[in-house]
Amino acid sequence: MPISHAVWTVGPSPREVPQGILPSEQLLEEMIVAQPRILSAEWMLIGRQVDTGVGGRLDLLAIAPDGSLVLVELKRDRTPREVVAQALDYASWVERQDADGIAAIYSRFRPGRSLSADFRERFGQPLDDETLNESHQIVIVAATPCLADRPG
Repeated sequence: MPISHAVWTVGPSPREVPQGILPSEQLLEEMIVAQPRILSAEWMLIGRQVDTGVGGRLDLLAIAPDGSLVLVELKRDRTPREVVAQALDYASWVERQDADGIAAIYSRFRPGRSLSADFRERFGQPLDDETLNESHQIVIVAATPCLADRPG
């Protein structure tokens, strides 16, 4: 079952903010790159449209303070089983990435920048190549119709 959140105004008579319509996955991606806190204040984006070599491109790749990688797949509409299978393929690919491969992904995302230096600046601790990518998580971000718009 998908997790759904609502946004409410604050005040004596709280009101739910109406949902908007997402015109494209590209706009959602651009919004997240501009303001990564849309997903999580704990993650640092390290890649965008990452070629996996397994027949697709991972929309976004992030890193958490513990060095685990976060695969983010964006979908404008519903999330059929094929999306989950695609995300699992990407997870299998990312699991095989070593520290040099991850640093190369970051170099393409932020040319001229160092993953180690930016990680230290962002999280206040060194990036440990030994624990980098010991675990990862998959996040599928999907815009779905309002519950009120769904039939019966």
